[in-house]
Amino acid sequence: MKQPVVLLLLTIAIAPVLAMGSPSAINMTCALITTPTRDFCAGFLSGDPAAVAATDARGVATAVVNTTANKAASTMRVITDLVDELSTCRMYYTTMAQSLAGVLVDFRAGRLDNATLEKAHQAMNQPKNCDTLLLEGKAQKNPFSKENGENDSLVRLAAAITSLLASKRIG
Repeated sequence: MKQPVVLLLLTIAIAPVLAMGSPSAINMTCALITTPTRDFCAGFLSGDPAAVAATDARGVATAVVNTTANKAASTMRVITDLVDELSTCRMYYTTMAQSLAGVLVDFRAGRLDNATLEKAHQAMNQPKNCDTLLLEGKAQKNPFSKENGENDSLVRLAAAITSLLASKRIG
């Protein structure tokens, strides 16, 4: 039982030394870098096994270019998913805008019936649909969380007041 604990403690003790990477290739390369900072350079590269294994600047460069290309490809996949999801959100908001425009037409014509209420309620779920899609979709990014929340509150308010009007509780 003591051997695994001793081995674990020894591993913890030498891990920072191992994490420093290949001092010659990484440190010599990062010493020449000013942007981003040398600390970022050394910190990032010391966590990259390919950079740690590099024996010269070309090996370090190959490691960072490969890692950056992989990160760019991953970001492109997120962007593609986000564009698809935003397209769907656009449809949600188009439905919302059309429904609310229909409510306004009814108001201006002096109509306030079940069809008007249905239009108001149809608009109600659209911001939440978008919010849910963006949070739970493939991209799992929601650049419009604030706007979706504001629109959700406003459309719920509009539907509630329209319902009050329809029930003749306010005039």
